[in-house]
Amino acid sequence: MSFHLNIYIVFLMSKLLSIIIPTRNRQVYCVESIKSILMDIDHRCEIIVQDNSSDNRLHQMLHSLNNELIVYNYNSAPLSFIDNFEEALNISTGHYFIILGDDDSTTKDILSIVEWMERENIESVSSSFVVDYIWPNDKIEKYRTGYLTIPNYKGDVRKINVDRKLTELIENGFLAYQSFDLPRTYHGIVKRACMDKVKKTGGRYFGGLTPDIYSTVALSCIIKNHVVIDYPFSIAGGCPASATVNAQVGGHSGELKDAPHFNNRGEYDWEETIPRYYSVETIWAETAIKALKDMRYPNWQKKFDKYKLYVYSIYNNRKFILSLSVRQTLLLHKLDKLYFLKLLNSLKNASIKMLLRKKNILQLSYLEFYEVVDLNVCKQQLYKEIRRVLDINAKSKTNIAYLKE
Repeated sequence: MSFHLNIYIVFLMSKLLSIIIPTRNRQVYCVESIKSILMDIDHRCEIIVQDNSSDNRLHQMLHSLNNELIVYNYNSAPLSFIDNFEEALNISTGHYFIILGDDDSTTKDILSIVEWMERENIESVSSSFVVDYIWPNDKIEKYRTGYLTIPNYKGDVRKINVDRKLTELIENGFLAYQSFDLPRTYHGIVKRACMDKVKKTGGRYFGGLTPDIYSTVALSCIIKNHVVIDYPFSIAGGCPASATVNAQVGGHSGELKDAPHFNNRGEYDWEETIPRYYSVETIWAETAIKALKDMRYPNWQKKFDKYKLYVYSIYNNRKFILSLSVRQTLLLHKLDKLYFLKLLNSLKNASIKMLLRKKNILQLSYLEFYEVVDLNVCKQQLYKEIRRVLDINAKSKTNIAYLKE
C-alpha cells in the first residue's frame, strides 16, 4: 500500500533534483533530517521517502509538516536493502538525484551544484570529504552530546578518469572503494539518465547485496563526465542505530548467514571467489563483482587481485573474527595453512604502513564541535565555516566562486 503527501502534481512534472531517503523504523531521526533538508531546497526538488517500516506512523509525522515537496511511499512488505532502494528510485522524477540515509542532511549549496552540473553537462559529482555528524549517543562517551566533524576543504574541482579509476579499484581487490573518487549515488549527485542506462543493461537499478558499491561500480561502467569537488553538499549522519556507529563496535563482521544484507533477499548466489564470511570487505567485493557481470564489463577477472582482498580482509577484521576469516579463506581456496600464514605475515608490515598513511591523510585541518545536540546547530557551524573559506578564497579566484550566494 502506498501513501503520498502530494499525489496531484509530482508525477505529472519532473523535478530538477530528487533527494531519496530509504528508511526503516527510524522515524524520529528521519523526520528531523527531513526538516533540516527542507531548509535547503525549493520547489525544484522533491524528497522521496521510501518507508519499509513495521508500520506507517511516519506518514502522519510527515503529514504534519504540510510540505508538498515530500513524496511518501509506504510498502508494508518486508524488503531487502536492494529492493527498498530500487522502489525509491523508481518513483522519483528528478533529472538528478542523491540518495541519503534517514539520519543525513544536505547543505544549502546543493541546488547551486546541480545547476552547475546542468550547465556544464556533468553526469555525476561527489565530494572529496564528507561532513560527519554523529547524533547524541549515550553508549559512546565521545558522542554523548553529539559530534560534528568538518574537514578542511579548498573548493577545487577535479575531473576523474573513471575507467582508469575503476581498473585501479579492481586491481585493489575492491578494497576502500570510496577512496577511488568514482561516481556514487549515496552522498553523490548523479544524472538520472545514467542510472537508467544501468537499468537498461542490467535489468534493474541495484543488485548484489549493498546498493552503494553496486551503483558505484555499475555507473563507473557508463559515466564519462564525473567530477570530484573539494566542497561539501551533504552531511553524513550517524544515529545510535546507524551502520556508521555499528561498525565501531564490530557490528559488521561475523558468520555470513548473519549478514543483514540477506534479509528478505531470497535465494542468493554468492560469488565463489569470495570467502564465505561477513565483513565489509567481502560484502563489497561480492557485490562489486555482481555489478561488473551485470554491466558486462570485459576482462575484470584478469585485473582482480583476490589475494590482496583475502589478506587485507583478514587483517582488518582480526579483532573480531580472525579465526573465522582465516578458516573460511583456507576452506574456499584450499591453500596450505603455513603458506597462507606466511603470506599474511609478509604483508602485515605493508598493512600497518597503509593504515599509518591513511591516518596521516586524515590528520588534515579538521574542525570538531562538541556539545552539538541539534542537527541544525551543526549546520549553522558548517555554514559559518563555509562562508569563512569562501571569503578567504575569493581573492584567489578559486573554483568555488560559482557557489557564492
